[in-house]
Amino acid sequence: MTELLHMRDNYAKEFDAVVESIGDDYVVLNRTTFYPEGGGQSTDFGKLSDGVRTVDVTEVRKIEGTIRHKLDGSPFDVGTEVHGEIDWSRRYECMRFHTCQHVLSRYLQLNYDVVTVGNMIKPGESRADYTPLQSFDEDMKRKVEVGVNEILDQNIDIEIRFMPRGDAIAFLNQRGYQTRYLEMVPESVQDFRVMIIGDFDVASCAGTHVKNTSEIGHIQIGKSKNVGAGKRRIYFKLTD
Repeated sequence: MTELLHMRDNYAKEFDAVVESIGDDYVVLNRTTFYPEGGGQSTDFGKLSDGVRTVDVTEVRKIEGTIRHKLDGSPFDVGTEVHGEIDWSRRYECMRFHTCQHVLSRYLQLNYDVVTVGNMIKPGESRADYTPLQSFDEDMKRKVEVGVNEILDQNIDIEIRFMPRGDAIAFLNQRGYQTRYLEMVPESVQDFRVMIIGDFDVASCAGTHVKNTSEIGHIQIGKSKNVGAGKRRIYFKLTD
């Protein structure tokens, strides 16, 4: 099983690893800092090198229990020692967007009693789906934008903490997290990764995040649209 280095260090940009298995256009490594697409967050890009040739990593996904690094070139041989480097500008933008999405979601939960039912985190523009939310007019949009930016401007520290399953569920319940999502986590998972945004928000999340809300900048909320009965999709960008 591939050790996911990003789970403990979201700021790791490079790493060394060994190729454990290969496919026609991918390699599986014993360890990686590449984020595999999932949980609403898009894949990392980057490069792998064995010291002789360097190959672009164009996609990373978890497939059939393995973390596959898709390559723009022939795979390295099994047993090859490689050095990996992620596209840091892309990763860091995803980190900023992902943490911002959590702040936005918590703000809407506290102020409008809606829950998050989906999201897509990617550079340039991200989105999240909320329910019950019939409309999102310009007045509400501007109020939410101002309110979220006030939270971001508080320079709140973000902590990643690992907890035993029972402790994590109790902690998240106490803090008002949408714990119904935890029911989807297999019973075999006994350690939970919990993301804590000061006193404002907590979540069980395997995504990548910044260390402080000051790194995010400001949210700029764009269009929204209905995507089902009582469900609304909100798009947002980030500004410095």
